[in-house]
Amino acid sequence: MSRHTAESAWCRAILNGDDMFTGLIEHTGIVRRIERKDAGASITIEIGQLPQAGVGDSIAVNGACLTLTSVVNDRYAFDVSSETIRKTGFAHSRSGDVANVELPLRLSDRLHGHIVNGHVDCTAAVYGMRPSGRYHIVTFELSERTHYLVEKGFIAVDGISVTPYDIRERLFTIAVIPYTYEHTNLKGRKVGDIVNIEFDIIAKYMESMLKRGSDNKITEAFLKERGFA
Repeated sequence: MSRHTAESAWCRAILNGDDMFTGLIEHTGIVRRIERKDAGASITIEIGQLPQAGVGDSIAVNGACLTLTSVVNDRYAFDVSSETIRKTGFAHSRSGDVANVELPLRLSDRLHGHIVNGHVDCTAAVYGMRPSGRYHIVTFELSERTHYLVEKGFIAVDGISVTPYDIRERLFTIAVIPYTYEHTNLKGRKVGDIVNIEFDIIAKYMESMLKRGSDNKITEAFLKERGFA
């Protein structure tokens, strides 16, 4: 997928009112409070200063797109629905956990990572971690089997844009560069921890198009019409 193709896709999504992210983590925060209420929960995270964020804005927290409901000093509160809790690792969140934070794209922004919607598909457990020179090698085990996981493709792990390899059944591995390791919650992860997973949206679009019937031929004109070329 070319940069022009990706930018065309996310520009159209933003113009349609969808929030988009890149998987490049800008901030981390500390979970300070989790309050269960109704069927969902309210989670408060100490992030520091996010002057460009306001109540009602969408922010990706560990890769899940959440709505900011209040700001008191440097503590940001988000409501988490029962469906989000069911599909994500927030059910396992504890006070003191480190959370990855990313603000949504603006039309003027460059797409440096890959297109991330903030809609978590499933979770995975940390299966193994080991240092390798300056890098860290982390293996995850998905909660369910999927055909969206592609060797050397795109995937978001707790909102971090990474490249999976050595895919075996429900296992996949990533090589984490020093900067990412030091500036995300991966540094504090351990075997057994649960992370959020979002698969590449382009693969989902293509599958949806193919399922609509044999009359939909994948041609250059077809891709251009839908913003992929």
